[in-house]
Amino acid sequence: MIPFSFAVPWLLLGLFGLLLLPRRRHWPWRFAALGLLIVALAQPQLDRPSRAVSVLIDVSESVGEAASEAYAAFDFSQLPNPPALFLFAGDTTGVAADTANGAGLEPPASLVRNRTDIARALQVAAASSGRVLLLSDGAESAGDARLALPGVPVDTFVVASRDNVRLADLLAPESVAPGETVEVTAVVESDRATEVRLQPTVNGEELEPITRQVQPGRTPLRFRFPVGGDGDVSLSARIDADFAQPSADDNQRTTIAVSEEDPLLVIGDPAVGELLRRQGFSVRDGTASDVTNPLNYSAIVLRSGIEPFTPGQLELLRSYVENGGGLMMTGGPESFGLGAWYRTPVEAVLPVTTDLRTEVELPLVAMVVVLDRSQSMSTGRPSKISLAKEGAIGMVELAYQQDLLGLITFSDSSEWAFNLRPATERGKREMLNAILNLDTQGGTILEPAYDQALGALRDSEAAIKHIIVLTDGQLYDGRGPFGGGGSGTDFNAMAEQGLRDGITTSAIAIGEGADFQRLEAIARAGGGRYYSALDVSTLPRIFTSEALTATRSLLREGRIAPTLRAHPLTPEGITAPPPVNAYIASSLKRDSEMILEGQEREPILAVSRQGLGRTAALTTDLNAWAGDFGAWPALPGVLGTVTRWLQAQPAEFSATVTPVGNRLQVVVDAVKDGEYINNRELEARYGGVQASLQQVAPGRYQGTIDTPAEGGTLLVVSGSEIVARSRVSTPNAEFDTAGGDTLLRDIARLTGGELLAEPGVYAPSTPNERTPVWPWFAVAGFTLFVAELLLRRFGWPSRWPWQAREDVGEAA
Repeated sequence: MIPFSFAVPWLLLGLFGLLLLPRRRHWPWRFAALGLLIVALAQPQLDRPSRAVSVLIDVSESVGEAASEAYAAFDFSQLPNPPALFLFAGDTTGVAADTANGAGLEPPASLVRNRTDIARALQVAAASSGRVLLLSDGAESAGDARLALPGVPVDTFVVASRDNVRLADLLAPESVAPGETVEVTAVVESDRATEVRLQPTVNGEELEPITRQVQPGRTPLRFRFPVGGDGDVSLSARIDADFAQPSADDNQRTTIAVSEEDPLLVIGDPAVGELLRRQGFSVRDGTASDVTNPLNYSAIVLRSGIEPFTPGQLELLRSYVENGGGLMMTGGPESFGLGAWYRTPVEAVLPVTTDLRTEVELPLVAMVVVLDRSQSMSTGRPSKISLAKEGAIGMVELAYQQDLLGLITFSDSSEWAFNLRPATERGKREMLNAILNLDTQGGTILEPAYDQALGALRDSEAAIKHIIVLTDGQLYDGRGPFGGGGSGTDFNAMAEQGLRDGITTSAIAIGEGADFQRLEAIARAGGGRYYSALDVSTLPRIFTSEALTATRSLLREGRIAPTLRAHPLTPEGITAPPPVNAYIASSLKRDSEMILEGQEREPILAVSRQGLGRTAALTTDLNAWAGDFGAWPALPGVLGTVTRWLQAQPAEFSATVTPVGNRLQVVVDAVKDGEYINNRELEARYGGVQASLQQVAPGRYQGTIDTPAEGGTLLVVSGSEIVARSRVSTPNAEFDTAGGDTLLRDIARLTGGELLAEPGVYAPSTPNERTPVWPWFAVAGFTLFVAELLLRRFGWPSRWPWQAREDVGEAA
C-alpha cells in the first residue's frame, strides 16, 4: 500500500459539504469534479523512504586530517546504505571511500585548501541527501553558512583546529624619507611554545633572518634597515616554525612610500636633533628666526624660553599645529614653566600645562612685586602700566591661600600698594582693587622700594621668598636730577645679601629705554631670572610665568624611574626605562595621552591631537638631565616613532578599510581647504585585486574588495597618481576559529539536526521524503469541471458512441 499524507488535511472536511448540493441531472459529474479540487487543496503528498546520508569532511588547512580521523571513528554500519562522502575546503568534491577506516580520503590537488566555504558544501551535500553529517572546526573564510542552510537536517561534530603559528602583522611607517633607517615590528602569534625563524625581505633582497623562541600568544620581533632614494619600498616577511603547521598565514607584506619631505626643524636641542639625525631624519638646526610664515617643516622640536619669540610667532606656531603641523617641546632650563610658556598660544596646543594647582602640599611662599609707576609707564597703547597691572592680576589669581603677596610701587618715592598678606579670598579682592587703582607719576628711583621689600621678606617665616622688580627706564639711584650725586646704588650687593638671607630676585626690563645691564646684574646676583620684554605685550605672560616659576617647585630632581604606559606609539616587549636625573613638573591635559609617567602622575612623555595637528611633550632634557635614561636602548625607537607620528600631515584623501564578512569595505574621504573633492574616478588596489570606488556622498567614495590571504597596503589611485594608502592587517579567516563551535551548534539547531558530542554509532532517524501529488488531483478535477460545463452548454448526446456499437451488434 502506497502511503499518502496531506499537508492541509482539515480541508478534506469540504467533501461533506458536497452532500448539501442539489442533485440535479448529471450531478455525479459535478460532485466528482468538486471533490477532486477539494482533495487537491488539501495538498496530498506521497511518502517514500528518504535518500541516503551525506558526510561532509573539512580538509581545509586549519583542520588538516582531524576531520578525516573523526570520520574514521564513526560507525555507519547501521545505515541502510553507505553514506555519500564529500571533501570540502574552498570548494566541495565527492569521493568514494572505504567507510570502515576512511581510506581514500586524500584531498585532490585541485581542491583549494586555504579557504573554507561551509555554505557551498551544505548545498552540494543536501542536493542528493536526506540528512547531512558535518565534520569541521567551524572556521569559514568564504560564504555565510547561516544564510544558506539546506532544507534537510544537518548533524554537526566539532573537530579541533591544528596548532598554528602565524605572522599577524608587520608594523611599519607608511612613509619615510630617503636615507632614513626604518624600524619594523613583526608580530608573531603562536598556539604553543616553539622556535620560529623570521625572514624579512626588502625589494626582493633577503635581510638577516631572526631566530627566536616564542611562547603561546603574541611576540614582537623587530628588525631595522636603511632605505635608499625615492620610490616605494616593497617589504615582506615570512616565518617558519619547528613543527608542521599551516603555512597560508605565515606571510605578510606591506609597502612603504619613500619621498623627499620637508626637514624637521630643531630649535635649541642638539641632543634630540642628533638622535633623530642618526635615525635618518632630515634635521635642520635652527633658531627662533626660522619661525616664519609659511612654516615649511615636517615637524618642529622646541627647547627654548619664550623670550626670543614675538607674539606673532607664537600665534604662527599655534596655527601651524591646528592646521596639521607637528610640534614637540623638550625639557631644559628655559622650557615649559621655566621658560614663561604658561598661558601662551604654544602651551594651548601642548599636551601638558604648568599649572600645578592640583598639588596638596606646598611650601609657604612669600613674594613681593616692586613695580615702576614712573611717568614713562603711561606710554604705549595699551600703556605699560596697564600691561603691568594685567600681569600683577594674573599673579594674584595664581596664588594659593597660603601664599603671602605684597606690592610696592616706586617713582620718586615708594609706597606699599598692599602689604605682605595671605592670598585669601578676601585678601585677593583687596589686592585686585589696589592694583586697579595704580597710576603713574615722577621718576625712577628703585633703592627705597627694593630695600623695603628685602626687609619685609627677612621678617617673614616663609620657606620661599622672592622679589620681582619691573621697570621700563634707567635707574637714577645716586645719580642724575632725581637720585642726587654719587656713583649710584650697589644693587648687586643688595641682591647678594638678600640671596644669603634666602631671598631671590628676578628682574623684568620692558621697553627699549630700560636699564638692561643693571637689571640683568640684579637678577644674576639675586639668583633669579632676567626678562627683556622689548615687546611689552608679552609682559602679562612673563609676569604670571615668573610668579609660577618662583613659587612652585617646577624642577623634579633625583633619580626618578619613569613608568612606561601601554600606548600604540610604544612597541610591545620593550624594557622598562631607567631613571632620569630631573624633569620639569607639569600636568597632563584632559584630552592628552601619557606614554612615560614620572612621580604623582606627572608626564615625562605625552602626546595629543590638536585640531588637524599633533603635539608632544618630553619634559626631561637629553642634553643635561637624562642620566641613565639617555642610554635606554629603546629611547631612539620611541622618540623616532613619536616624531614620525608628529610628521603625519593631513592628506586630501584619507582611506578607511573595514573588514565586512570576507571582504574589505573601503571608504575614502576627500577634502581640500575645507571643500569636498567631488567627481573623481578612484580605484582601490590591494593584493593584486582592483575595485572601482563610487561616490556615495559629498567628498566620500566607497567600494568593496576581496581580502587576500596576506596583509598588505591598500592603495587608492586616481589616474596614475596614488592619493591615499592604508595599511591592512586582517586576520586570515581560515585560521580564525573563534566562534566556530557556535556556528556548528546554530547549523544543527536551525536545520533540526543534532550537535554530536563524540564519534560513535551514527544511525539517525531520517524522515520520509514527501513528493507532492496535488497537481494531478487539481488537473483531473478541473478537466471534469470544464467537461461538465461544455456538455451542459451544448447538450448531452442522446446516444453515446458505445451505445451505437451495441445497437449495431443487436441488429446483426
